[in-house]
Amino acid sequence: MSLKKFSELFGDLDSINSTNNKIEVLKNYFLSNDPIDNSWAIYLLTGKSNKRFISGRYLKNLFSHIYEYPQWLIDTCYLKVGDSAEVITLLLKNKTNSRKKKLSNISLTELLSETIPELSKLNDEQKNLEIKNLWEKLPEDNHLIFNKILTGTFRVGVSIGLITKSISKLTHIEEEIISHRLMGDFKPSIDSYEFLINKNINLQELNSKPFPFLLANTIEDKIFKNSINDFQFEWKYDGIRMQLIKRSGNVSLWTRGQELVNESFPELVEKMSNIKDDFVLDGELLVWNFKEQIAFDFSLLQKRINRKSPTKSIQIKYPIIFIAYDLLEINGRDIREIKLENRRIELEKYFSKWQIKTENNISDIFKICDLIFPKDWPDALAYKEKSRENNTEGLIIKKKTSIYSSGRKKGIWWKYKVDPMQLDAVLIYAKGGSGRRAGLYTDYSFALWKDKELIKFASAYSGLTNIEIKELDKWIRKNTIEKFGPVRSLKPEMVFEISFEKIQISNRHKSGIAVRFPRITKWRKDKKIKDADSLENAYELMKKIS
Repeated sequence: MSLKKFSELFGDLDSINSTNNKIEVLKNYFLSNDPIDNSWAIYLLTGKSNKRFISGRYLKNLFSHIYEYPQWLIDTCYLKVGDSAEVITLLLKNKTNSRKKKLSNISLTELLSETIPELSKLNDEQKNLEIKNLWEKLPEDNHLIFNKILTGTFRVGVSIGLITKSISKLTHIEEEIISHRLMGDFKPSIDSYEFLINKNINLQELNSKPFPFLLANTIEDKIFKNSINDFQFEWKYDGIRMQLIKRSGNVSLWTRGQELVNESFPELVEKMSNIKDDFVLDGELLVWNFKEQIAFDFSLLQKRINRKSPTKSIQIKYPIIFIAYDLLEINGRDIREIKLENRRIELEKYFSKWQIKTENNISDIFKICDLIFPKDWPDALAYKEKSRENNTEGLIIKKKTSIYSSGRKKGIWWKYKVDPMQLDAVLIYAKGGSGRRAGLYTDYSFALWKDKELIKFASAYSGLTNIEIKELDKWIRKNTIEKFGPVRSLKPEMVFEISFEKIQISNRHKSGIAVRFPRITKWRKDKKIKDADSLENAYELMKKIS
């Protein structure tokens, strides 16, 4: 099937809002294609790999050099469009040589498995010539797909759930089975697609794959009308959600993002390999303070995530622990369909057995989560408010009778998070947005007072309504002091309430502090900049929670 067909699919999915219509479009696409092209389409649409072959800046510089476009003009266009691949696609219109024979029959498979991988083997000069040649030879309606794949920015409004539903509708196989088959590695091939649509279920073929994760919803008021005895309460940790799997003697660590991270945490793989039983555990990986029995901040865990082969000294400096929440499979028996309260009994039983019978002590790297037993809902609130004392984010509330299904199911699990911390800060910089926010100033930097000087402490881009964004954009354009490329420095007049989850000392920032997940929660038009908070207020906030 030609790349043109996939470009049409991309256009349809990008313009359709109806979920049912998207599922129908996907189903018809899979019906009309051969297995190998379907396999590559799934690979792209599910974001299994968004490898970047060249940067957006490289793409813009190359276009500027080939077609003698001034860089400032391309950058101006970029501010309006917000995406390098889209900007170059638009600028390429009517620029390519129409007399060259077009590659109208190139397939998605050929592009992804042959053409682009060959590009990565070339030196810069050869690569530039080949990209120019491909721009000349590809039909114009294929340029966007080509440029997005080149820059690793191919994204479309399709979730794995929509792919799952469309294939389920096509094959009449249950969504849960399709979802499980799509988990983990998906290597584009005829065999991969045939496995996906095969009506015969072979559990052995799923040996290396995690189960689809069950996710928690934000707390709802109606939950408080139920008996507190209907629920199981756990601490909400801030780590890496993970499934720890041992099947056929092999241990694998799968993140919620479907990354296999065995190489980053070899000590966990080694210890869990000593357990005789096979299992699938759902839980959280953390860097752990064994002295105080609490988790260290997520910033320390990041020092482990990015290391593929951590040295022994790194393993000692940043010791990890896996805290199991749930037992999903034991010795080949899938127990996701039994009630949570019964799965908990099984988890406790096997954990006790493993502690006694495992040759090497596992308690220094593996434990099961502690349960919390509030006597009523006010007591649950009190536990939530104390969560920062043990470096957690609040509570997870789970219905005792719930089965382990996939996705964010309503009425099963809830996040009961501690209220965010807040500071009032002054807007000092703005930067243009990208994608759907292109042409508007939507990325903002905020400052706190230090003596009589405003010091930047956080950047945020979420929290304002579309109406507020447009109003603020007009103000920014009228109140710019200086321009630094895409960034504008602004008159310090506007105050905003900034909320965040954590605050800590940071030597990398001029302010001396760093905050996690900053977002705008209120435009404080009622406040003057003299009313904004100071860095001293921020340090006082740290003292309160430490």
